[in-house]
Amino acid sequence: MATNILISEGTDIVLADTTDYAGDLGTRTDQIDLTSLATVSARQSDKIDFGDPRAAVWACFAAIEFDVAPVSGAIVSFHLAPSPSVTAGTANPGGVVGADGAYTGTTGDSLADSIKQLMLIGNMIATSDVATVVEFQFIGFFTPPERYGTIVVYNQTLQSFEGDAIEMGIRLVPLIDQVQ
Repeated sequence: MATNILISEGTDIVLADTTDYAGDLGTRTDQIDLTSLATVSARQSDKIDFGDPRAAVWACFAAIEFDVAPVSGAIVSFHLAPSPSVTAGTANPGGVVGADGAYTGTTGDSLADSIKQLMLIGNMIATSDVATVVEFQFIGFFTPPERYGTIVVYNQTLQSFEGDAIEMGIRLVPLIDQVQ
C-alpha cells in the first residue's frame, strides 16, 4: 500500500485594514493599514498568533495597488518579526512595536539597518502597470520560529501605495502535511 504525503491548508490569516478592505484575499482576520504607504517607508501589522501547535510551513501572498505605476522590477519586501509574547510591545526584534502603524526601526538606527533584524519572507516584484491594477503575487514560504509575530511591509518602489486600502492585504496560509 502506497503512502502519500499531501498538503492541506489550515485557517488563513488575512491582514488588511478594518475600515477599507474588500479585496480578494479572503476574510480579514488581523489589522494592517497599507493606505498611502510612501516609498522608502515601512508599515507594521498588529501582532498575530500562528497558533499552538502551528504549521511548520506558511505561504505568503500579497495584493498591492500603487498610486502611480511603479518602475518595473522595483520591490516591496515582506518581513516577519517573531516574538514569544502575545503582548504587542514585548520581546520584538528590530524596534517593532507589534501594533498597526508606521515602522521606522530602532530608536538608535535607521529603518534600512533595523529591518535587517527581521526575517525576510520575500519580495513583491513590481510591474509598471497603470495605477488601477492590483498586483497579486506569491511572496514566499516561511517557518515562524515563535508562536506570535508582526508582519512588516517595506515599500522600495519609488511610488506610494494607493490612497485607500480597499484591495490591499496580505494572506498567510498554513500548509499542513498529511500522511495518507
